[in-house]
Amino acid sequence: MSIFKDCDIRGTVPEEITEEVAYAIGQAFASSFPERTTFVVGGDVRVHTPALKEALIRGITQAGGNVFDLGTVPTPLFYFAIDYLKAQAGIMVTASHNPPQYNGFKIGFRNRPPLPEDFAMLEERIKQHDFRESLKGDVSQVYLENAYLDFLTHLVPKPVQPLRIVVDCGNGCYSHLAPQFLKSLGYEVHELFCSFDGTFPNRSPNPAQAQNLRALSQKVQEVRAHAGVAFDGDGDRVVFVADDGKVLSGEEGMIFFIRYYFASFSGKKKFVYDFKCSSTVPEEVRKAHGIPIPERSGHAYIKRRLLEEGAIMAGEISGHYFFRELGRDDGLYAASLFLALLSNKQEPLSSIRVTFPQSYVTPDIRIPRKNRENLLPLLEERITTGTISRLDGLRVDWEDGWALVRKSVTEPVYTLRFEGKTPEAIPALVHRLLGSFPEIEKEVLEKLSLDLAEDNSFKALESKGH
Repeated sequence: MSIFKDCDIRGTVPEEITEEVAYAIGQAFASSFPERTTFVVGGDVRVHTPALKEALIRGITQAGGNVFDLGTVPTPLFYFAIDYLKAQAGIMVTASHNPPQYNGFKIGFRNRPPLPEDFAMLEERIKQHDFRESLKGDVSQVYLENAYLDFLTHLVPKPVQPLRIVVDCGNGCYSHLAPQFLKSLGYEVHELFCSFDGTFPNRSPNPAQAQNLRALSQKVQEVRAHAGVAFDGDGDRVVFVADDGKVLSGEEGMIFFIRYYFASFSGKKKFVYDFKCSSTVPEEVRKAHGIPIPERSGHAYIKRRLLEEGAIMAGEISGHYFFRELGRDDGLYAASLFLALLSNKQEPLSSIRVTFPQSYVTPDIRIPRKNRENLLPLLEERITTGTISRLDGLRVDWEDGWALVRKSVTEPVYTLRFEGKTPEAIPALVHRLLGSFPEIEKEVLEKLSLDLAEDNSFKALESKGH
């Protein structure tokens, strides 16, 4: 599988990504712009990031580009820097939420999100060694942490009442900035894993899986916090934990924002949501007199749709929250806004959460794509009932639920998800989709059983009155 994905570049180090690869990416990227174009470059905390970032910068300058080197920063600060410095584009060295053996490159443009064609063009330029020969560009060290926090300070409302919170940075990029900023807003902050460590010794950099947040859940209950927040490795995702230690699913995070932020806007208002979301999300948008707009999963797709539609907000179940006032996502902004909204409520987050509509939607189920490259067309041939959608992979809607299978944009796997009107309906939906492939059906049911045993999000939703 190529390291060039639809929304970024990602692979294992050193098997797939090396300093030579980083150098070539820098050359190819700079060569696609006029000479002396200025680029922003940042990097995450992974142990191999400094060497890859140095090689990337050498490639950019070798092709005649100038570089603002931001150092170690969260991805939202990297996007902020492109606008703040009026750079044409930039590259962030990060593998986001992937395990420590991965690394990669996210691309940003000043006036638009990246397109799959951008990554295809880079890959082709590298294959053809289509690099510009030029006088070497310049490199400047720029530190924008204070400017970024000042920018957020002017956007985020202060808490109505002081809240006690636990901040779990997972040893990632927000380890220094997030506690500092939230304290400056007036929150009582208890820190968890808030030091840089690119081996991620305390938990996976992916907070979207509830089993990775057990320490946060325990800490929230231990210090009697009003809420907990957890960031992913590069800080563009955030997940919330209620005062009773329960992890809010991605849908529940969206519903909170829909009810207490999106609903406050008047007129024709739109909310873009990840196609994998439970049906509860578009239902809540309609209740708030808004227009729900489904979009395929992937940061670049959601961001582009947000901008095209002029939407108030967008959300992905993975913990990405996008806002019109930013024109992008930002984990720290989302966390700060969530906490400010919560501080305006008299009831605790646990009580608010139980008022959310019941959903019986599975966690993501991942199965290898190897030797199954034609699974989607084969499935479509065998489906005889339901309504088919091809917005993102293959989704089939029936009266009693839906099933989705899609190619992951970051890993060589298929991602499957199912939602039924009752928990008992899920195995029947799995069979309806995969009955013609008994080995895959068995694999999915086994993984689902393990996921549900480890992940309390489905069980928590299931327990609300049923």
